Amino acid sequence: MEFKPKLMACSLPGMPHRDIDRACRVMIRNFPEATPVPFITMSRRIFTEGLPCIRIEREKRRLVFETTGREDELVEFYDRYAAGDFDYFAISPELDPGLYRLAELYAENPWPGLKYIHMDFPGLFTWGLLLKDENGSPALYDVNLRDIIIKGLSAKVRWRENKARQLFPGAETIITSGDASLSVFSSAGGTGSWDDVRDDYNEILSLVQGVKDIHCCANFDWSLVMQTKTQSINFDAYQFGGTMAMYPEALGRYLERGGTIAWGIVPTMPAGDVTSEAPEDLAQRLEDFIDAAAAAGAIDKQQLLEASWVTPTCEPATMPVDMAEKIYEHTAEVSRLMRKKFFGLAT
Repeated sequence: MEFKPKLMACSLPGMPHRDIDRACRVMIRNFPEATPVPFITMSRRIFTEGLPCIRIEREKRRLVFETTGREDELVEFYDRYAAGDFDYFAISPELDPGLYRLAELYAENPWPGLKYIHMDFPGLFTWGLLLKDENGSPALYDVNLRDIIIKGLSAKVRWRENKARQLFPGAETIITSGDASLSVFSSAGGTGSWDDVRDDYNEILSLVQGVKDIHCCANFDWSLVMQTKTQSINFDAYQFGGTMAMYPEALGRYLERGGTIAWGIVPTMPAGDVTSEAPEDLAQRLEDFIDAAAAAGAIDKQQLLEASWVTPTCEPATMPVDMAEKIYEHTAEVSRLMRKKFFGLAT
């Protein structure tokens, strides 16, 4: 799929709101072209429902794989996955209220210009470190449990994407793997080779039909992420925007194959304080980063602009509601300013 966002505004779906109707309307107002499905809970049941051999330890507030004596669950899980039976991985509506309320609003009054419905899921490292084996160690480091995580995530994402395409006919999807913990790979606690991580990510993304996106708000070697089959790299450009210029050859190849960059230029905490930033200053900051990246690799600036999204640095899910809404408004305004300047678009 070839697409050119041309500095379109977008955001990760996580929100601090508790009123799902208000959350949906905020997303529609600020991101009418690439509308995120609001995710307003810290619960991750949406991703564990139907996953085999999971034990919830409420007192310790953790999720544990318990495979001993539950082999039948694993057999059924793998049989269903191999058969492409994605309905087996269905998500109950009560666990995904944002998707269904957003769809109701769209059915009542479709907002003009909708091109994408944006959803996300926890990345391999984030999810694999959260889930534990029977000894309390991260499931990420158990090859068998890691395989369950990869297949379980990819199948549930595919089911949810199919449902979104039914509810929003004609709209494409953006599916983001949110993995702030990806930086663990390059830390002292990291294990395995990047080839293995790349292959795991490619398997997770293999069932995505729309735009494949990887988000990491920590600093990272972006040339490695460009080796995956992702079509969008979503990163904290407010703090690390200058790092994109460090990989000129990789960036050039990535753009040539149709890759895009989601510049997280509007700060969420702790990256920065949005109240001290004017949209005009953030737009200039972003242009400076784009200029530097283009100059470093002799990349055509216009090509990079066309392949760019405007986003917050991360999701403001733990911030006050009024602060989160200001972040969304700034993101929309930075996008408007830059699209008007470089593409003559009035959004």
